Amino acid sequence: MTSARRTRRVLHLSLGVGMACGLAATTATPAAAADPIVKAPTLLTLQLDAPTAYLTFRDNSEPDTAYTMTLTEKDNPGYTKIVRRAPGGIPGTGRVAKRSATGIKPGVAYCATIRATVHYEDNPLNAYKLEDPDTPESNKVCAGPVDASKPQSAPTDLSVGPITGEANPPSGTNRNYWVGYTNKGADAKGVVLEAWATGPMKLRRPPENGTFSGFTCAAAGTSGFRCTGGTVKAGEKGQIPLLIAVTSTGNGTIHASITGSSDTNTADNGASFDFQAIPRVP
Repeated sequence: MTSARRTRRVLHLSLGVGMACGLAATTATPAAAADPIVKAPTLLTLQLDAPTAYLTFRDNSEPDTAYTMTLTEKDNPGYTKIVRRAPGGIPGTGRVAKRSATGIKPGVAYCATIRATVHYEDNPLNAYKLEDPDTPESNKVCAGPVDASKPQSAPTDLSVGPITGEANPPSGTNRNYWVGYTNKGADAKGVVLEAWATGPMKLRRPPENGTFSGFTCAAAGTSGFRCTGGTVKAGEKGQIPLLIAVTSTGNGTIHASITGSSDTNTADNGASFDFQAIPRVP
């Protein structure tokens, strides 16, 4: 928080002290709302994938402590309203962030707005404590539901998982695990997919280049690989292998992640699979 902003807050409090208690109580929130640091977020995108709505927005206030998302049915704005709270903590201002809200109906179009709650620092020199104000609501953005039969018309949504394979691989053997990946929306290019193991596993070789969605793959560390440059088409589902050697007994985890510059939902971009390597039976 800059010194100018601290001074501005002290000024608001000083004005409140000079008024009658009742008047101060009724004017504290509007005075706070006029503060330049209490600005509404800018809602950028809304993606519906029932029962969850995903909101991408630009944060314009600081220090934010929470966000409140409001969704209404586009064709019945007075019929139902969904209000959900989400944590704040986005540092600074002007950063793009994502939050999600559950409870939407499948096959229904919604409109959304979002507002932030901003923390006013306590100042021991003032007798009155300002309540943390809410910013005004953001602009409204509307979206239709995802049509699974027409993924090309929906925003790109890459996801990774499930990871499948043996939960109890014998030590001293070679095993294959399969990492699933999906794109529920429009074509995604330049995709990066990574898989790696923690625990008693060692990579035998990375997946063959070009075989899986055009990925170019190379070893990453001793137990994983990194594949780049893939194209995952609209609605495509695939699997890519993690070819490993079980080096000893013990517990471990296989991890995977997928990223793409056009991905509109990053909540499902990671997956994991726990295993316990056991002694090999002669």
